[in-house]
This record gives sequence, C-alpha cells and structure tokens, in this order.
Amino acid sequence: MKISFKLFSLLMAISILISACGGGAKSETTSGAAPSGKTVEYTLLTNMADGQMAFFGVGGGVDGVKNPTLSANVGDTVKITLTSGDGVEHDVSFPDFNAYSEHISGKGSSTTLEFVPDRPGKFTYNCVVAGHKEAGMIGTFEVTGTALNNTNSAPASNTVTTSGPVVVNNPATTGADVVRDPTEIPARIPVRDPRTVRIDLEAVEIEGQLADGTTFTYWTFNGKVPGPFFRVRVGDTIEVHMKNLTNSTMAHSVDFHAVTGPGGGAVMTQTPPGEETMFTAKALNPGLYVYHCATPMVAQHIANGMYGLILVEPEEGLSPVDREFYVMQGEIYTAEAFGSTGHLTENVQALLNENPEYLVFNGAVGGLTAQKPLKANVGETVRIFFGVGGPNFTSSFHVIGEIFDRVYDQASLTSPALTNVQTTLVPPGGATIVEFGLEVPGNFILVDHALARLQRGLAGFLVVEGPENPEIIDGTVMPGSGH
Repeated sequence: MKISFKLFSLLMAISILISACGGGAKSETTSGAAPSGKTVEYTLLTNMADGQMAFFGVGGGVDGVKNPTLSANVGDTVKITLTSGDGVEHDVSFPDFNAYSEHISGKGSSTTLEFVPDRPGKFTYNCVVAGHKEAGMIGTFEVTGTALNNTNSAPASNTVTTSGPVVVNNPATTGADVVRDPTEIPARIPVRDPRTVRIDLEAVEIEGQLADGTTFTYWTFNGKVPGPFFRVRVGDTIEVHMKNLTNSTMAHSVDFHAVTGPGGGAVMTQTPPGEETMFTAKALNPGLYVYHCATPMVAQHIANGMYGLILVEPEEGLSPVDREFYVMQGEIYTAEAFGSTGHLTENVQALLNENPEYLVFNGAVGGLTAQKPLKANVGETVRIFFGVGGPNFTSSFHVIGEIFDRVYDQASLTSPALTNVQTTLVPPGGATIVEFGLEVPGNFILVDHALARLQRGLAGFLVVEGPENPEIIDGTVMPGSGH
C-alpha cells in the first residue's frame, strides 16, 4: 500500500505523542445488566488506512470493513477482541455502557473486553487514547430489543474516577450545532466607493453540542461560534444593530476592535433581554479585527462563545486566492472534567484560574475534524483568517505538513507580509492572516503548537484532494506494516 510518507509519519508522530499522555490502562468493565445467555463475538484490528487510524473487522460479515457497524441484542454478552496491527497504543471503549478495554501496545498484542448492553439504541465505540477518535477510530454499535429493568442494571447516571480529574458519565445528550462553517465568508470586495454596511447581531443563549454525548450552554452571536464573519472596506460606515433574545438570562453587548470610540461600541450596546440597540462608526484602519461581548464579567461572556472577526479591507482590496477559511480558537471552562457526558456546567473559578477543560476551534470538539473540515484541492491557494477569542490563552498557530507562504503578522495589512513561516503567535483578542499553496494531497492538521492542547479537543483538518506529487514527497509503507 503506497501512501503519502509525510502524512503517514506525521500522524504516527502525533499518535505517539498524545498516546504517551493518555493515562493508565483501564480494566475491562461490564454494564451490570443481566446476560441473556447468548454471546456475540467480534474481532477488531487496529491499523492505518489512507493516512488515518481505524478499526478493521476480522472474520465473518465484518471482515476487512473499516470501522464496521457492530450489533447485538439487549442482554447479549458482547465479547470484543482487539488486536494491534500497527504497534501504536490503542484501546476500544463503549462509553454508553461504561465498558473500556485495557490499552494494547506493540504489534500483535491483544486484549478482550466483555459487557452486556442493557438498552436498545444506536451508540458509538471508539479508541479513548487522546486524539485517536478524532483521527478516525470511531464506529457504530446498534442494539435491538427492550431495555432491561432490574437492580443489576447500570445506573442511568454514574461517576467514574480515573487518575486525575473526575469524569462524570451522565446520560449522553445532543444539542444544537453551534460550529461555524469555516467557509461562511462574504466574497472579496471589489474596488468601490465607501458606503454604509449594516451589521446585524443577535445574542442567542443555546444548549449546543460540545462533544459526542456532551452539551454546554453557549452564549453566542447569531447561534454559532464564532459569530458571523463581516467584511467591509476602509472608509465604510458600519451600522451595528445589536439584539438580545427575550429568553436570554443575561444582558449582552459587542465591542469591535476595529472601531475607534468608547468600548469599541460596547458603551452603546449594553442590551437587556428582549431589547435592541444600535450605533454607527467609520472603519478607519485596514486589518482583521476581533469583536466580542463586553458585558461584565467580560471574560465569562467570551469563554461561553461570544467572539468573532471583522475584516476591513484596504482600498485596493486583497489579492485573489482560490479558497478562504474562517477559524477561531477559544477556551471552555466546565465544572466537569474533559470527556464527561451529559450537560456540562460552566466553572467561573476555573475561568479565573485560567484552567480550561476544553480548547476548541470554531466552538466544539471535532468541529473542524469530524463535522466541518476545511476542504481544498492540489494546486489551489488558500487563505485562513485566524483569530483567538480566548479569553486567556495565546495560540501558536501551525498547520502540520505546510509552511505559510505569507503571514500578515498580527493581521496588519499595511506592513510587509512575513514569508516562509512555520508557526505564528496570536494573542487572545488578536488575529492573523496566513496564505499558502497546496502541492500534495492529504489531511493537514490545524493545531496550536502547544500540543498538549490536542488532548483538550484542539484540532482541525484541511483535507486536500488531488494527484500525488512524488517530486515533493514520496514514500512507501514497507511490506507487512499496513493492513
């Protein structure tokens, strides 16, 4: 099997890095449900496919199937044998049934997990080593039958204590999609005279999907994180209308870093629930600027999701590129540990201590990997408008496997662009613009190069399709190392 050697080696390196921090082995666990007497057995092999990690079925109807759908009836004894085909540390878990295998490491090593599902439904199984689920190790588990109702069944809500913070496993929950699509960007502005541009913002407090089975009460601009991307040109007048829904629990406002005036507009837009405010301001300086809620406690409003970007283009506009993307980094502070399920609650003390449980791109774990990855083609040029809502952490923004051809440092459009940059620093409340060409296909991973943050959900994919380019990079997986 021939794949991009560069991507293969990079993904393997990341796997090893985050696996090393993945915690101790978990012993196999059962759900506590009464068995029916029937045993359902599956064998799964860990391996790489097209540069991504995956489970592969072995034998029976799942033989050779990538991340196969597994099935059983309520009360069956489900027996899963996991074997390593790639030598990387892995495990397999069925978190809805509190069932976790031991970790395996070393090619050919294996472990067996047994549990009894006590309720019907469609669930997932995955590797819980940090980052591996996001790298592709997730499948579907379907259970049919009638829920068991006996004293041996696992409780609907339970707490599992591991080394480190307590993970709370409440019933999995599903919330609204709050992830801003990175392609939701207005078109480039043609050369034109200044005009008045209306900006409509609406404060929406919403129970959104933070991670699989996990929700959080976000405070948002227009129901997404980050808020809408706005595009104006130097000399335009922005007319900002700030609404706050009647069912909001808080007053909200907006501070545009692009605005010259008290509070960047926040003084005029302190808006109680059910009301609307408005102000106008002239865009005097070109650049890419953060906007955010500035109602006290300001950091709390930002951490809960109220931030976005506005681009003020110079008179001559920006140079054309094939694709533009909108990405922002933020922190989420919860009382429950990372990996908990159910509805999570905010933790103001953790916010004050600058100790987030989650760090995310565009609002949620997996937002720019499983849900809405960036997509482009070989031969194209891309521009990423990147900002940090924060409110506390500086980002070392990096795209693994790429070099930025141009970086508009601190989003200055009047200074010469930096060239051939590997990683660029972006402070909270700051932004940058990066541009680069695409020479080879594959999955390029967006990260903050403070790489421990991968374990807190901070990753995105730039998926590039097109022909291989062996003049740039070439490599062959040696016999016996692939599936």
